[in-house]
Amino acid sequence: MAESMDARERRTRQFEHYLGLMEFRARRLVKDRCFVIFSRDVPARLHGAVSAQERFVQFAFQADHFYLDLPDSTLTHAEANRAVAERPGFQFVLEDGSRTPADYERTFDPIQRTYSYDQLRDAAEDTAYLFFDLWAVPLDAWIKVAAETFEGSKQWERKFVLG
Repeated sequence: MAESMDARERRTRQFEHYLGLMEFRARRLVKDRCFVIFSRDVPARLHGAVSAQERFVQFAFQADHFYLDLPDSTLTHAEANRAVAERPGFQFVLEDGSRTPADYERTFDPIQRTYSYDQLRDAAEDTAYLFFDLWAVPLDAWIKVAAETFEGSKQWERKFVLG
């Protein structure tokens, strides 16, 4: 049990490290909006259940905050409902009734959570929850990382792997 707790903490710290690095990049290095995506291939049993080829958790970094974004292409409706029920701060984006006709193409509303920059650890724990609890990815699995600015002027990690 202690071994799995140590492995979980190590993985959570990896996510926290990259989130902190992205804060530095967005607020001090390029002073522009940036993003980081953590991903893993979709298991064969889910082909057709989700439309993406990879399970991914994406974060967008702005001047004064950052946010997690989970589109409906990366998780099932049941997983989305579970995540919103189990994780404080997770919410369906379009719950406020602001749907547009284009939004009705979605099978369900995407999930987001907004963080202040003093909540890097919370965001890392949410990422660990998504991969290791919700999606049951093994703690020793390789997770890919991609990071760059939205305008594409800076690319950092391109499918770098966390192990």
